[in-house]
Amino acid sequence: MDQELNRIQLQLDRHQSQIGKLFSKIDDTNKCILKINTSLMQIKWGVYGALLYYFVTQIGIIEAVRLAL
Repeated sequence: MDQELNRIQLQLDRHQSQIGKLFSKIDDTNKCILKINTSLMQIKWGVYGALLYYFVTQIGIIEAVRLAL
């Protein structure tokens, strides 16, 4: 009976260690996802800025304001 309890305790300890490692990997993955999201937002706003610059230079600033209103 004691051997069985010791074996179960060892399995429990190993599982706790594995669960801790998995949560650590989840945290690392979440950080990477946040960095990717930040990069995508920068790309999105860069495209918006490029489009705005294109319209202002091609149409003219007065016409761009008139079209926006």
